[in-house]
Amino acid sequence: MLNYNKFYTCAVFSVFLLVFLPVDWVNGEEEGAPVEACVEMKPGHGNESQALSSSPFKTEIPAGNYVLKGENVKLELRATNNLIPFKGFLVMAFDEKDGTKPIGTFTVPSDGKLINCTEGFENAATHKWHNDKQLVAVEWIPPTSEYTGTVVFRTTYVQSFTVYWVKTESIAVSVVAEIPTTVKPTTTTPSSASQSSSMWASLVTISLLAFLK
Repeated sequence: MLNYNKFYTCAVFSVFLLVFLPVDWVNGEEEGAPVEACVEMKPGHGNESQALSSSPFKTEIPAGNYVLKGENVKLELRATNNLIPFKGFLVMAFDEKDGTKPIGTFTVPSDGKLINCTEGFENAATHKWHNDKQLVAVEWIPPTSEYTGTVVFRTTYVQSFTVYWVKTESIAVSVVAEIPTTVKPTTTTPSSASQSSSMWASLVTISLLAFLK
C-alpha cells in the first residue's frame, strides 16, 4: 500500500509539472522568439503593440547609411533610456524593394541566438534569456559577396509581457561598390558677406582719408 501511494503521488506531481510549468522550462530549452513569430514579428502575448507611443529602444548602425559590398553590417540594439531596459527582441533585414522576406544571415548576438525564418537559414536574431538588456551587438551578413542594394532592419522590442514595439525600423543602409565622396564647399570664391564687409571697410577708409585732408 505504501509503494502504491508513492507511485500515485509521483504521478500526480508529474502531471502538475507538465500542466502548470512553462514549456521551455520543462523541455530545458532556451527562450526567445519562436519561428511562428517571424511573419508578424509579434510576441504572441495577446496584447496590442505600443503603436501610439515612440519606442524607447532603437536599432543603430554605427557605419551610417553606406557599407561596402562584401562587408558585414554591425548593428547595436539599444535602450535610449538607462532606466528602461528591454527583455526580448527579434530583428531581421529586408531589401527596400521587398519587405516580405528577410534576407542575409546574422552572426550570434552578444546576448541572444539565431533562428530560421520563412524558409531561410539563421536570417533572424532573437534573445536567449529574459534578462534586462541595455545593449545587444549583432552583425548582419549580406546574402552574397556581390550583393548591392538598400537594406532596412526591423526590430521588435519587448519591454515586458504586455509592453512591446513591433517592427521598429533602422535607418536605410545602402550596400554599395564604392562609398560616395562628400562634396566639400569651395573656398576659392569669397562669400557675398565677406565681399560686402570688404566693400564697407574700403568706403570707411576712403572717407577717413578724405576727412583728414
